[in-house]
Amino acid sequence: MRRLLFVALTLGCVRGRLEDQPPMTFEDLAPSPVSKARVGDLDIAYVDVGSGPLVVLIHGLGEHLGYWDENLPGLVEGGARVIALDLPGFGRSSKPADGYGIAWQAAAVRGLLDAVAPGEAAVLVGHSMGGQIAARFALTWPDRTRALVLVAPAGVERFGPGEAAWLKNVSTPQAFSERDEGELRAHYRRNVFHVWGPAAERHLAERVRLRGAPGFDAYIHAVVRMIHAMVDEPVADELHRVSAPVTALFGERDGLIPNTLVHGGAPADVAAQARRLMPAARVDLLPDVGHMVQIEAPERTNRAILDAVRAAPAEAVSP
Repeated sequence: MRRLLFVALTLGCVRGRLEDQPPMTFEDLAPSPVSKARVGDLDIAYVDVGSGPLVVLIHGLGEHLGYWDENLPGLVEGGARVIALDLPGFGRSSKPADGYGIAWQAAAVRGLLDAVAPGEAAVLVGHSMGGQIAARFALTWPDRTRALVLVAPAGVERFGPGEAAWLKNVSTPQAFSERDEGELRAHYRRNVFHVWGPAAERHLAERVRLRGAPGFDAYIHAVVRMIHAMVDEPVADELHRVSAPVTALFGERDGLIPNTLVHGGAPADVAAQARRLMPAARVDLLPDVGHMVQIEAPERTNRAILDAVRAAPAEAVSP
């Protein structure tokens, strides 16, 4: 009984410890400082480091460019110029009320590249939702795509009409904004990160401490709109048309892909689907790695990206 009471008291003391810390704003996110480019009516935050062949890093749903912190140094040391951006709606970029969509985000990436790397073709790297956006970019602008690296990508998995409708129905602003620290920690540990370390704790702390920040409701709005967009703007049946060389990395312990809320399966099944959809692609399934492949296995991810850089044709390949 005394031991149970001690455990209960200890858990009570731990609960909410991040919520008790001072709140943070989106401008407090690391890395800092960032540059901002005006693209239409949007301010897009980005970092631009290194020199050499251009690599563009596109983050996933609910993330920001800091989710590539573990990759930037190695890619620069490997001889690449790297641009990582906050997609509109996320991080330190503008959070408009309207817009949002896979093609819309791809156009925002294109607009940023026109502003900071005009005319240059890039190796596009997309994580999760960013993979679906990168694929749409490659399909729309093959002349600006030297290679495509998909990291635990959305867009390979298919959703039937009923599954899509159900997912959109449950993906509401309230469902995401009202999660407390305990719920978020359980979700991050169960679904997002298989390997828990300082980076996982840092990103959890960001999400908890951003609640109530200026722009938080607009950020949640973007999350919901982009969930809808991922099922409304599929790319799976078009992936065979990507003319650039493709590499795809999946984590064997991914808790988000496939989406087990709407159908069963395992990450290995999605990797096998990627091989069927893109027979010429290099597809790797990484053991003991979760959804955050680039964070949990940064050296392996960087090696795949730099291999793609070296193997890509000097000019983009047109279909």
